[in-house]
Amino acid sequence: MTIRKATVLGAGVMGSQIAALLVNAGIKVQLLDVVIDEEDRNKLSKAGYDRITNKKKSMLYDLNFEGNLSYGNFADDLVEPSDSDIFIEAVKEDIKIKHDIWTKIKQVAKEEAILATNTSGIPIEAIAKVFESGEQERFLGMHFFNPPRYMKLLEIIPTKNTSEETVEVVKQFSEDVLGKGVVIANDVPAFIANRTGTHAMADIMYRAERNGLSIVEVDALTGKAIGRPRTGTYGLSDLVGNDIAAFVVGGLMKDPSEQPYFNNSSLLPKLLEKGALGNKAGYGFYKKEGRKRLVLDPETMEYVEPSKPQLEILSHFGRDLKENLDVIFNAEDKAGKFLWKTLRSTFFYAANNVPKAAKDYKDIDRAMVWGFNWKVGPFQLWDLMGFDRVKERIQAEVGELPEWVANRTESFYKEGEVLENITPIEDRIEKEIWKDDDTTLSVINTDQLLFKFHTPNNTIDEGLTKGLIKAVDELESGHYSGMVIYSDGPHFSPGANLNMMKKAIELEEVDTLIGKTISELHEAVNRVRYSSKPIVTAVRGRALGGGAELMLASPYVVAAAESYIGLVEVGVGLIPGGGGLAELTERVMTRDEQKASKMKTLGAVITRIASGDVSMSAYEARRKYYLRGSDDIIMNADKVVDVAIEKLTYLTKVNYIQRTKVNFPALGTNFKAVVEGQLDSMRLGHFISDYDMELGLAIADVMTGGELPEGTYVNQEWLQHLEKQHFLKLSKNQKTFERISHMLQARKPLRN
Repeated sequence: MTIRKATVLGAGVMGSQIAALLVNAGIKVQLLDVVIDEEDRNKLSKAGYDRITNKKKSMLYDLNFEGNLSYGNFADDLVEPSDSDIFIEAVKEDIKIKHDIWTKIKQVAKEEAILATNTSGIPIEAIAKVFESGEQERFLGMHFFNPPRYMKLLEIIPTKNTSEETVEVVKQFSEDVLGKGVVIANDVPAFIANRTGTHAMADIMYRAERNGLSIVEVDALTGKAIGRPRTGTYGLSDLVGNDIAAFVVGGLMKDPSEQPYFNNSSLLPKLLEKGALGNKAGYGFYKKEGRKRLVLDPETMEYVEPSKPQLEILSHFGRDLKENLDVIFNAEDKAGKFLWKTLRSTFFYAANNVPKAAKDYKDIDRAMVWGFNWKVGPFQLWDLMGFDRVKERIQAEVGELPEWVANRTESFYKEGEVLENITPIEDRIEKEIWKDDDTTLSVINTDQLLFKFHTPNNTIDEGLTKGLIKAVDELESGHYSGMVIYSDGPHFSPGANLNMMKKAIELEEVDTLIGKTISELHEAVNRVRYSSKPIVTAVRGRALGGGAELMLASPYVVAAAESYIGLVEVGVGLIPGGGGLAELTERVMTRDEQKASKMKTLGAVITRIASGDVSMSAYEARRKYYLRGSDDIIMNADKVVDVAIEKLTYLTKVNYIQRTKVNFPALGTNFKAVVEGQLDSMRLGHFISDYDMELGLAIADVMTGGELPEGTYVNQEWLQHLEKQHFLKLSKNQKTFERISHMLQARKPLRN
């Protein structure tokens, strides 16, 4: 079954976001809600529609998509037979309301339509009672995580009567069309992610109170050090809502079989009595006053200035999660023992939820990584700490593990195994041509090359540029049909290696070291740009600075919809130096438009780059010229490499024509003066600093052709020459050094 039209029932916060997600995926959506005003019968659904299509803060990738969204109400629009392929209900968590709305849907839905509820707190079986047995085959739970656009996890919860065909159709639709990471959950309270996550949260709070650890100490211990979000436990509770956390735990504890695993925090109920619900109320475990972030003192229930944790174990933690876990396992101090016991509790609880909540233990890991932003799931963490020694210690300290773990003699994961529901590209590689510290070149499908870069954090550095030049040489000289460029991890590339830049500046070797690097980068991107054989680049997540420039040079791109692309070098006191300015200038100046239109567009591009603007979706990147109409955008970020390979296969079957170097007229010094006025207005309005303006003028100089009169013909080679000149000059400026140093230390830009 192909799903092309959906009806979303409920236009509140969650319903509106689900509707927006569907529209972004190309689905035609009808958004409905109850009638609360006889004078304006569509008041609620129209409000949802307006939120989705708000021109200043649209939920849509492109406002042109709004033609696929309509709105109405339950009374008027559920009378005639509906042609919707799927109904997704997101109304109030009240079973009577849900039964009433599904009773209406039964009368209008076509026989093959899929029926889904987004409930998070009511058993799916209880909602399903309103349906006849045949209808129950098409009914299931689809639990989206908030916000649905950004959270990868989708829990699918079948009932005992849901057909396997329905589950498979919804799973495939959710993965391929909506781009979600799907887990199949059993119909138990809180399903998989919320039950595991709230158990961990509740356990940590309970143990912290018994061990006399402060809120700040606990958050320092239970954040990045153990592979969880930097908020830590109390910060996360504030973020999701302390009332929500308490509600989920309370619901779980109503089940007698869950009670042995849970202990209540004594502090949380006191907070709820005060209305301290967390961020949505303005205060919870933490409270923000101006620029200050205060923390709750449990003794006085007042907010005080936090003091820095002085726990010795924190000094032993680093970026290596495996090493941190080893420290915890062997710890003898109070904080270390606290961490071991709470991790032990999570391991034990997760093990006992197979097959209770999930048939596959990997689905518990998937749920926690995709839904709670844990770096690794409980069973992955268990493996990292040491499968055998953790198993033995749990059995000695807690008691018998479930039979499926007790009888297990090997770790949960094999080396290189991933959580994604895809076949790893590495498993399809037929031959490895080389693999070094920075790059790997492999062969797939007999004659296609795969170029993977795996520099530190996927940064652009000398090893990558040299490897890329060598890879294009191999492509051009060998019997290969084309090449795919990609990187591992959630982000394509954050840009240049700033440590290398800082070192070169400190050594006063800007002209030699940095100059050589820029020349090599220009050579590499130009080899890609003008390759005689097709090259496709697979992009997802952040493609910033030099990463964006590498993408810009690619003849074809397959980008995940959630790709964040921009030339952000001004944040570190530089201008783009890898051909990005030259490429964008050519894209604008070779368009079949009047000169006035080109001037307006180029001016907008210059000011965006001068302010470090980042496109917040691939569709926005297309509007801003980072992507072309010939580049493909897909929802499922996990499949960008697969689709890039498919795109390459197609390109090799048609008459691929390589790109040629072209000359085009520059807008020259007169237009550069116009841009200077625009930048000065931004400076006077405090949108950019004085040094930002200097950087903006350098960008404008490159993109208008330098000191040339209007109409002088230029090409990318000339503009890249100007890029290099300005890049080297700026690299010698003290303000640039300050910006680079600040970015490396504080991880955020300095506007000096």
